Amino acid sequence: RSYPITVITEIHGHEYREGYRSVGYPGLTLTNYYTPTTFHVTAVDLTTAPNLNVAFLPGTGDDVPAALDDLYVHPHVITVADITAKGLAPYDAVILGVRAYEAHPDLAAANPALNAYAAGGGVVIAEYNTGRLPDGTGPYPLNLGGSEKVVEENAPVHILAPAYPLLAWPNQITPSDFNNWVEERGHGFMASWDPRYTAILETHDHGQQVQAGGLLIGRTGKGAWIYLGLAL
Repeated sequence: RSYPITVITEIHGHEYREGYRSVGYPGLTLTNYYTPTTFHVTAVDLTTAPNLNVAFLPGTGDDVPAALDDLYVHPHVITVADITAKGLAPYDAVILGVRAYEAHPDLAAANPALNAYAAGGGVVIAEYNTGRLPDGTGPYPLNLGGSEKVVEENAPVHILAPAYPLLAWPNQITPSDFNNWVEERGHGFMASWDPRYTAILETHDHGQQVQAGGLLIGRTGKGAWIYLGLAL
């Protein structure tokens, strides 16, 4: 449910309900663009698992750490040098930020440590990448191919594995949860993957081939390795 919140400033008995920003181009007279000081917040009935200890390796930039803070999950920002058996041991999950393999050329050498961490009971979540993934990314083979995007905001999302535990705990996830997303559906959809990965959902633009490589989960040992191509 969306709730509008209006900010009102009172100065010398006059109320102001608009804000502005200067718009224009160099060489032209600037003008002020006024908009109501109203923004909309959406209330979400959401549960997080208690006492999570999460590591986050920044990629080329996203707001996932701040969003996790809003959910009372406070991630620890790490570097590639921290990706060792000892360095990852305290964490329940490790998140690799957007295009992490492009942002950190040395991350490829840490793949064995990430895969061992997942097999030992941890969870690795790799946000979307583009281009060719280094060998050894994930516990089983993956191929990005052309790094497909799905850019239509209203592209239907179909759940392929409705019984998968990830969709039931700690929150029940259904196609309606993808309604009213305000940007594209995702980037870097996988083109092909080992059958030991489970494709959780499918979406595609009009005229585009089915894209089922936006959320893949590979169970490995006691843990899991997850590829997340959805636009968060």
